[in-house]
Amino acid sequence: MTVSVRLAVLLLAPYLAAAAPPTVPPTVPPEPGEEWENTVEMQMAGFSMPAQTSKSCVPKKGMTDPPGTGKDDKCKVTRMKNDGKTMSWSMVCEGKEKMSGDGEITQTAGGYDGKMTMRTADGEMLMKMRGKKLGTPCDAATIKRQMVAVQAEGEKNMAKACTNAAQRMSVMSFAGPQAMCKDPADRALLCERAATREGVRGLGAQPETVTKDLGAVCGKDLAAMKLQACSAAGREEAAKRCKDDSKDALAFIGESCPAQTQVIAQRECAGMSYTDLPICYRSFCTTYAGNLLDKGKKPAAQPKAPEDSAQDAAKKAVKSLLPF
Repeated sequence: MTVSVRLAVLLLAPYLAAAAPPTVPPTVPPEPGEEWENTVEMQMAGFSMPAQTSKSCVPKKGMTDPPGTGKDDKCKVTRMKNDGKTMSWSMVCEGKEKMSGDGEITQTAGGYDGKMTMRTADGEMLMKMRGKKLGTPCDAATIKRQMVAVQAEGEKNMAKACTNAAQRMSVMSFAGPQAMCKDPADRALLCERAATREGVRGLGAQPETVTKDLGAVCGKDLAAMKLQACSAAGREEAAKRCKDDSKDALAFIGESCPAQTQVIAQRECAGMSYTDLPICYRSFCTTYAGNLLDKGKKPAAQPKAPEDSAQDAAKKAVKSLLPF
């Protein structure tokens, strides 16, 4: 949630009083208040939100602090002036997205009029506020309780979103100073999955501009993660030859692991005809043989070294594997 949106929630707090009861224990004690009717309009980046009106319960002592500057908030007042019925102030907000702003509220007969301008990296946001006192007794702590509920629900949803991002291998959710996911447990989950077959496949489906940040997040780049996953797949395939639960390991090796592919080809494919191959290795061996022959069709740019002659002999040998 950007600072702009977070502040908008704080400024629109009176409307939460008309929402459903809070879902967290009411840890805030009751406070005598009076019912008010409040209207807020918000404009940002050429977008205007229609004026919204709702009732809220305001402490009888009245407004003593500017909106959005609670004790637990990161926004601090740098200037405040009370001139008769008008309160004006300036404020700055720290955090991932710095912000500054100015506001003014003037008391009227039985109400108030005000406005607040905030400047963020996303642009300038203007909020116009007005209200009138209805006078009905109420509990002014209701809003505070509901703000606690909103904050708790937001943190819960963010935690869930970051866990899902780790499972989806969303590197961008964890990379860079503006990364929304900071929990070390989610980061550990991302890095653990990055060294598995599912993780390597998920990363392979993303552009390099995204996966290049994996090293900064996990301390290992995609090549190192793939090597780790390939080594594990190779051990699994060697221990479970031709068993049903080894099929995925063999398929992954053929897709992503050249070194392990050569080991299995030497062990299972060399010197075998197609009909002699176990059924579970036929697809693997014919694909390997076909790849070797495809490479052999490319013109040689340099004189053949002794090892090239050995490769030619291997290519001739694997032709017997192809079923055509």
